[in-house]
Amino acid sequence: MGEALETRRLSDAAGRRPPGRLAAGFDLKASWLRAFWADERGATMVEYAILIGVLSFGIVAIFSAFETKLFAEMNKAAATIEAAIS
Repeated sequence: MGEALETRRLSDAAGRRPPGRLAAGFDLKASWLRAFWADERGATMVEYAILIGVLSFGIVAIFSAFETKLFAEMNKAAATIEAAIS
């Protein structure tokens, strides 16, 4: 016939909940949530993604802030190189 399965997580036939647990197997202690929170797989990838995003934003912000001055300096350097060549 087969083995009897453990049913302590399910409510009884009258619909009452087992002590300390919700009906249909949900644990009040939320052990799955604690396990999910403690699981660090993939955390490094997320940290690197956040770091790359912050660095990219910083680089764009710096270039935006100094765009006019940087453009003027590049033109000055180009003019100097062009004058030296001709």
